[in-house]
Amino acid sequence: MQFFGGPWTLLKLNVLNKYLNFYVTAMHRKPFRLCYFDAFAGSGNIDIKDIGPIPGSALKAIDYPFDKYFFIEKSEDYAHRLDQNIIVKSKNKNINYEIIIGDCNEILQKINSFQWYKNYWRGVIFLDPYAMELKWDSLESIAKTEAFDVWYLFPLSAMNRLMRRDGNIEESHRAIINDLLGTIDWEEEIYYESPQLSLFGEQDRERVHVTEIEKYVIKRLKTIFPGVSDKSKLLRNPVNNSPMFILCFAVSNPSPKGIKISLKIADHILTHT
Repeated sequence: MQFFGGPWTLLKLNVLNKYLNFYVTAMHRKPFRLCYFDAFAGSGNIDIKDIGPIPGSALKAIDYPFDKYFFIEKSEDYAHRLDQNIIVKSKNKNINYEIIIGDCNEILQKINSFQWYKNYWRGVIFLDPYAMELKWDSLESIAKTEAFDVWYLFPLSAMNRLMRRDGNIEESHRAIINDLLGTIDWEEEIYYESPQLSLFGEQDRERVHVTEIEKYVIKRLKTIFPGVSDKSKLLRNPVNNSPMFILCFAVSNPSPKGIKISLKIADHILTHT
């Protein structure tokens, strides 16, 4: 059992469940094999303060009839527990799944080595990283497959902690943000010169509002994915209303028809959940 999360955890899982239900229903009569990737699978169960234990995304995913499930988990202990939890939940059902133990970035950056699109595989990837572990290179690799719809819980709070409001960012922190956003140019759009001078008459820098950061993240995703929802959901901590995550949706399939349908459903789910 993993102990973390809050009300926002229930919301993201609700969004994912609704989309998975749509996806397997819509793809049922099409000539594709379907797969589900959970890049930060965990142990399968989570215990949320003031809510209690609930099944996580990995266990919820096996409720939907994909042809294969891939679960990536760095911790051998969590991977073992996930395996046991899947066995218990699936009972006598023949679930075709693979638990891959290792670093998600190393694994995802090789995902394009298999020709998913040409081999008639389609799927959904859920990215719910621990802090800022997911690197932009991994997203680029996923986008190149042209086969997956992607739900990405962007770690806004973790990134904001490294982005000082005055723009005086440590070089080690700057490098982490570069890897997260896939560019060194983010400071030009996230910071601006303050209209007020400092005590010593110098021009200070200030960070843009969180909604502008959200727009920038979506803008970045659009540089690699042919379809990205503009209805991303900003998840806040209900205790202090502080922004925690941005729930984003992207489509790697270049088909205009496929993009239109996927975005229509994702937008509806995001705006009605």
